[in-house]
Amino acid sequence: MKINVQNIPPEGLTISFAEHPIVLTNETLSVNGPIEGTIFAQKLGEVDVHIRGSLSARIVLACRRCLNTFEHLLESEFYIDCTHEVEVTVSGQEHCLYGEELNLHFYKGELLDIDEVIESQINLEVPMAPLCKEDCLGLCPTCGEDLNVGPCGCNK
Repeated sequence: MKINVQNIPPEGLTISFAEHPIVLTNETLSVNGPIEGTIFAQKLGEVDVHIRGSLSARIVLACRRCLNTFEHLLESEFYIDCTHEVEVTVSGQEHCLYGEELNLHFYKGELLDIDEVIESQINLEVPMAPLCKEDCLGLCPTCGEDLNVGPCGCNK
């Protein structure tokens, strides 16, 4: 879903994901069911937009110990400042992001892609080392059997 920044009223704009479903482009992330939530977008000046939102989604992950897939409820409250992309010429130097710059999203033209903003937020919330359960026993290092099902037949 894209919104025209010029059409955001001075009092702001509330968007529900139920009315405008979010479409993800990340092929490595699987979502069970719809992404639920709302955002509130408010213009700050001519091109800057402040977004506050909340979302919940059921994502499918692979356990890092046993490799079985499981469903994980992802919930997030967030804020992001969006600004018009400005072409900057940097002479081969890297720019480190600090503090408030980490919540900055750039857009081109007059259209702000809300799906892109939400997808970025979801990617930030995915656990780095997902576990199907805290006490997951994982796989036997010798034969590869799932130790959550029962002991394997290896001589240890």
